[in-house]
Amino acid sequence: MKIETYIGQLLYRYQCVTVPGFGAFLTEIQSAQLNENTNTFFPPKKMISFNSHLKNNDGLLANHIAYAEKTSYGFAVSAIAFEVVNWKKTLEENGTIFLKGIGELRFNSEKNIIFTPNDQTNYLATSFGLSPFVSPMLKKEILRKRSKQFQKENQSLYTEMKKENHLILS
Repeated sequence: MKIETYIGQLLYRYQCVTVPGFGAFLTEIQSAQLNENTNTFFPPKKMISFNSHLKNNDGLLANHIAYAEKTSYGFAVSAIAFEVVNWKKTLEENGTIFLKGIGELRFNSEKNIIFTPNDQTNYLATSFGLSPFVSPMLKKEILRKRSKQFQKENQSLYTEMKKENHLILS
């Protein structure tokens, strides 16, 4: 069973998804960003991190799997435990595991788990459908010319209206 699918589903709704016996995926909302060098706007998103010290079963993942698979809570707990054993074995043998849509977990030189999030998936539901976009560069000179032209047009319009009102009032 690929539990990363269920972890991904829960990351849209919760700030913390614990994988019992392994660690927890945590989310933090990051506001919209502007890269001024490239004029690129990025929508708000949830940043994912990993904490290998949070290992206690809070029941969230197991209940979600049990409901989705139409099975018992006990079976879901066993399936998670089996997947965790596989993950640990893969980390020991290959040094890296990739969780689709979530990110990459690998060991550093001291055998601590390092997490690199997948930045292609935005788990902030309110940003659904929003993607980064590049805005064309606006030059100040063009804006100044347009502003002066607008002021001249409005000034002549104001003068004409003032003359008409003065004639009507006389």
